[in-house]
Amino acid sequence: MQKSAYRYGIILLLLGPFTYLVSGTSSLSAFIPSIFGLILALCGYIANNEKLRPHAMHAALTVALIGILGIVPMLLTDGIDFIKGDAERPWAVFASAITSIALILFLIDGIKSFRSARNG
Repeated sequence: MQKSAYRYGIILLLLGPFTYLVSGTSSLSAFIPSIFGLILALCGYIANNEKLRPHAMHAALTVALIGILGIVPMLLTDGIDFIKGDAERPWAVFASAITSIALILFLIDGIKSFRSARNG
């Protein structure tokens, strides 16, 4: 599970600077995916300690869920404009979509891991 936290954390860590550079924006909000990535990667690192693993992974999944709940509503409104080609900030919508997909996949991995650990 901690490998999954590292994997998705690195993807999100890199997404922030990529979006910032490609979009040509001066807004620091482009680094929001990197914040999620840093937290996931840090939780993955902490999870290397056997005693702290469950706590770290629960924290990482909580952060992922909060991120999903915060990003998806924006995607539902701005995503339609993006599809039409009318998005004001297309790179922000792109980064939000990638972030939400990564967080959803991480959440699914975590749920599967917890279920298998519970069932032995």
